[in-house]
This record gives sequence, structure tokens and C-alpha cells, in this order.
Amino acid sequence: MSENQFMETFREEALELLGNLESKLLELEERPDDAELLSAVFRVMHTIKGSAAMFGLDRISSFSHEVESILSALRDGKIAVSKELIGNTLLSRDMILEMLEGDGEGTGPLSDEMKSFLANFKEEVGFSSAASNEKQATSGESPDSSKAAMGTDGGTGAGAPPEAALEPQTWRIAFEPGRDSFRRGVNPLAIVSELRNLGESVCIPLFDRIPRLTDLDPEDCLTGWEIYLTTTADENRIRDVFIFVEDSAKITVECLVDLVDPRGDGKKLGEILVEHGKIDREKLESVLGSQKRIGELLVEEKLVTPTDLKVALEEQKQIQKIQKTRSTIADMSTIRVKSDKLDQLMTLVGELVTIHARIQESSRRLAGNDDILSIVEQFGRITDELRNNTMSIRMVPIGTTFSSFKRLVHDLSSELGKNVDLLAEGGETELDKTVIEKLNDPLIHIIRNSLDHGVELPAVRAERGKPERGTIRLSASQTGAYVYIQIEDDGNGLDAQAIRKKAIEKGLVKPDDVLSEQDIHKLIFAPGFSTKEKVTAVSGRGVGMDVVNRQMELINGSVEIESEQGLYTQITLKIPLTLAIIDGLLVRIGEESFVIPLSVVVGCLEYVKAERTNDNDIVIFHDRQLPFINMREFFDISGVRLPIEQMVVVNIKEQQVGILVDQVIGSNQTVIKPIGKIYRRADGVSNASILGDGSVALILDVEQIMAAVQKVEA
Repeated sequence: MSENQFMETFREEALELLGNLESKLLELEERPDDAELLSAVFRVMHTIKGSAAMFGLDRISSFSHEVESILSALRDGKIAVSKELIGNTLLSRDMILEMLEGDGEGTGPLSDEMKSFLANFKEEVGFSSAASNEKQATSGESPDSSKAAMGTDGGTGAGAPPEAALEPQTWRIAFEPGRDSFRRGVNPLAIVSELRNLGESVCIPLFDRIPRLTDLDPEDCLTGWEIYLTTTADENRIRDVFIFVEDSAKITVECLVDLVDPRGDGKKLGEILVEHGKIDREKLESVLGSQKRIGELLVEEKLVTPTDLKVALEEQKQIQKIQKTRSTIADMSTIRVKSDKLDQLMTLVGELVTIHARIQESSRRLAGNDDILSIVEQFGRITDELRNNTMSIRMVPIGTTFSSFKRLVHDLSSELGKNVDLLAEGGETELDKTVIEKLNDPLIHIIRNSLDHGVELPAVRAERGKPERGTIRLSASQTGAYVYIQIEDDGNGLDAQAIRKKAIEKGLVKPDDVLSEQDIHKLIFAPGFSTKEKVTAVSGRGVGMDVVNRQMELINGSVEIESEQGLYTQITLKIPLTLAIIDGLLVRIGEESFVIPLSVVVGCLEYVKAERTNDNDIVIFHDRQLPFINMREFFDISGVRLPIEQMVVVNIKEQQVGILVDQVIGSNQTVIKPIGKIYRRADGVSNASILGDGSVALILDVEQIMAAVQKVEA
């Protein structure tokens, strides 16, 4: 691998880390007491600093080192999580991102602007260099030594020793100082402190040996510690901490990795207590039948002490963390592929599916040649598998996109003087990556619109009896071949009269036009439309919602609005799962071919001419009345209806409807092809596909068909 390729890999990983840092910081603002989150934030900055130094990006490394020092003080409890700390760390993240993306920006000394920013950052969060020096003095190092090597807090400089490159391990350390430690001038707390400086740690003090106050000799050292330490230091480095007390103290150093079963999910609490010698297996088994939690029961029965239980629970937690880390590492055993290569692969698979359809069509004309039919069938199976694998590679959870909007809401709500929470649901819903990429801009514009026009200022919300903190809710769900994304705010709602008035002023509608409330709401998507009187940095130019509408048209999606003035606004985006290939059901009406997405199909049934006793468009399906739509009439296709027609039963938003056609041909791998602008607005048609014989089949949007029929009937 060339130097440029190494650098490109570093940039990709750094960009991923910075994206992770942003989401972790926003979570930390919500949960400032979450030690795991705090450590995760520190680790990201630590990793970027070390990696940048390795690639000679001195400016990024130096800048990250300064920010890491502040985060280190935060981790050690010397400063607290605050709005200023979160905001400045987010700005630091943005500055590192700019240095990464700019040519030559990552090298050289820190600029005056960066130095000024860092000085203000430290002042605003109350960071003291004296606190940092105090920490280094405790570990037996001079303040300057950390610049050249890794300090005992786990930081790395540009010339970090090999230890810094090691994977962190978690150790269980039992430390019980000798009874006469105080008389010998030993300070056990200093030893514990030095040990904790080697990495992340959890310390549990043991007081079981301490007698009643009347029996206590203050010169006796009767306490001990169970310490769980995650560090890159090896066992020898850990034992060096105890070098002056190893002859008089009880010391156990045990690597928890050796205790983790690679096939399991961790250790049970009872097993840990038995291994520690706190309870024998017979007594453990005697209480396992109880409905109570094993830990509570063992303490109630006085079989173990509360401290023993606390130690065992912590070890269980640490083992589970190691197991989770191993799973994550296993999940990361992947390769990075540029998205354009995936797009090219999908295009080739689409062509392969089309060619298979043509070969299949040609093979039908060669009736009697079993060898060719067998080969075509095998080719079809391989094509199906290749298509499914390629599609699964392109499918990604939409939650990643949702998470990126937290920063937008955080920054913009502060700028507008509003308090707004972003709640996300359904992040596990998967979409084709191409579709997700095209969703980013529409969602940004909708959320900005909700923040500016929707959610009110805290004082206004208080007057209206609402909580001062507003809420924007993002949710995603899948129904058939479509994903529905809803963006809802609990703000002003849409003022239909104001929208209509503005639309008349701009000549979008005439004063005497009769419009439903839904039609009025949709006017906000018109180019250049805005109810803002003044143009601001956020809105007022009438561009945002127009972008939403145009982008939805490009991906064959649609937008619906529901609102109640003074209460809420809900915008629903209906988006196809993929823009590439779908499983379809090929049907025919007269000489025309159509494809119904197989994901919405429930079943098929015959519709006999003799059964057409009335014209109420109702049949019985599974002992229930089933309304149906005559597609020949819907598309105004000429010709005579067949004596026996076919009805495809589809499910649309938990409602079953029949689609009446002449003939059901069968399942079809449908390669989606775009249709021209003239046909894009045609009711009931979403896209087209090329069949094996070279003819074109239109892909039906059954939900749109039902909506059009209901609109006519209303």
C-alpha cells in the first residue's frame, strides 16, 4: 500500500471517528454523569491525536493534544460537563475536520487563531494547568516528560513508545496492604492513585476487616481494594507499582481476558463468587431455585457480604464489556469500499437480471431442450442470490442519518434562542444507501423549518401552557416496498389563512380558487414561497421546502402534511426502499404489461363474469368483504373484458384492496428504470421496467391508485 493510500485510510477512519465524537458529545450533554460516554469522547480525541502524529500531521496532533488535556481533566473530575465545554469541544471537532479536508492544513505549528481558541476554551471551562501538573507529579513524572512519551494517564505524544500501540486489556487487581503499613510510612492511597493513572479504573474499597471503633487501633491498616483497570500497560508495569510493598501486602493481578469464554456472553454472578472463594458451590445451588435475584438472596442469607457482591457485579460488568468489545472487533473485520463501486456493481447486477429475463424468454421458444432450460434455471438462481447479496450490501440503517441531525438541532436552537429536543425512533429501519444520500437535504430543510417556523420561543410556549422545551420527533417505519419517515413538531402548526393570503400575493392561486386545507398546506412546497416577512440566515427565501418537493420527485417519493394550528405539524415522506431492483408480480391488461411490487401482495383469486351480479366493486375474500379497483377502467384501456379475470389482493396501510387485471403472469425480478417527466405525475405509476422480450412494463403505485379512487368517490 502506498503512502497516499495509507493517508486516505487514515482520513476515512478519522472522519468516522469525528462523526462518532459529535454524536457522543451530544449524548454527553444529555447524560453528563455517564462515565462510559465521557471515556468514549476522550478515547476518540486520544486516537486522533496519536494517529495524526504517526502520519506527520503535527498541527492536528498538537491541537488534539490540547483538547485531550481538557477532556482528561474532565475525566478526572477536575472540571465539570457544561454547555461551554460541549460547545467548544464540538467546535474543536469542526476545526479538526477542516484541517483534515484542507490540503496541507494538518501540518505545521498551531495558528494564532487556534491558540486563541484553545486559550478561550480553557478559560471558559475552568481548566487549570496546575491540576494537570499535580496529576503528573502524583505518578512520579515531570510535566515535561509527557511531551515526549506516554504519561501514566495513557496519553500519547508524537514519539509514543511501543506500549501505546498495544490493545488495552482489563485487569482485576486485589490489593490488601500489610497491617503495619502505616507504621512503616507506606501510603496505600498513593499506590492506588498511581495504579489508577495507568488507565481507566473502577476501585472498590474493602472494609470487612475493620472492627468497631472501640477496638480499632488507628495505626493498623485494615482496608484493601479491588481494582478493575483497563490499560495498555502489561503485567510487569502494573506490578512495578507495588515494588516497595510486595513483600508485606497481598497482591493479585489477573487479566480478565483470560476469564472470558469466547463462545459465551460473559459470566454468571454465582460463578464469579465461587471463583473468588466467597461461597461454595453447594450453598450457591441451594438458593438458585428462588425467584429473587441471586445477589440479593445471597446477601439476605448472609452467605456473602455486600462488598463481595459489589466486587462480583463489577467483575461481571467488566467481562461483559470485554465480550462486547470482542463482538465489535469481529463486526469491524470488514473492508471499506467506495460507494461509486457499489453503484457500478448494482448497475451490472441490474443488467444481468435483464439479460436473464431475455434468455428465459428465448428458452421458452426452444421447448423440449431440457439442457438449456436447466442451465437457464440455474443461472436464475445464481442471479437471484447475487442480486439479494448486492442489495443487502447497499441497505443501511437510517439511524445514522438521524443521529447527524442532533448537531443541527443543538446549534440552530441555541442560535434561535429556543430549547428543542430531537427524538428519533425507528433508526433500525433500512434503506438503500443511494436513497439515504438523497434524503439528507430534504430532512435538513424540514428540520430547519420546524425549528424556525414551528417550535415557539420558551416564553411563548409557557403562555400557551406548553413545556418550555419543544420537541421534534423523527420516526421511520417500513410498509411494503416503501419507508415512511415522519417529522413532527409540537409547535405553531400551519396557519392556513396566512398561507393562502401569501399564495394569492405571489400569484400562486386566485382569490376565488376553492382549495381544501390539504391543498393549502401543500402550497408551502411551491418555489419561492415563504411566510417570513424578513430574510434571515435560517429562512425567508422560499427555497427549503421547494428542495424537499423536488428531491422527493427525483426518488419517486411523495410528501404529505398534517397540521393543527397552535398544536403540531407532521410531514410524512413516502420513500421507495430502493431505486434499483424489486421483486414484482407481472400482470397484463389487454396488451399492456404492469408490475405490482410483490412486497404489498397478499394473494390472488379469480373473478368470474357470472359472479358480476352488481356494480358495487365488492367481492368476498376469506369471509370478508373486499373492495376492488378495476384497472382497465382506471387506466381507460380499451378492449373487451375476459370471462375470467384475475384479482391481486394487496395490503395498503393495514387495509386490503383488490386490483382487478386480465391476467397474472407471475413473479418478476424488476429492474427499476426512471420514466419521463410527462408520466411522472400520472396517478398510479411510479416507474417502469424492461421485460425479457424488450417491451416496457409500468410499475404500479397501488397506494396512489387507492388514494386517487377515494378522491374521485369523495
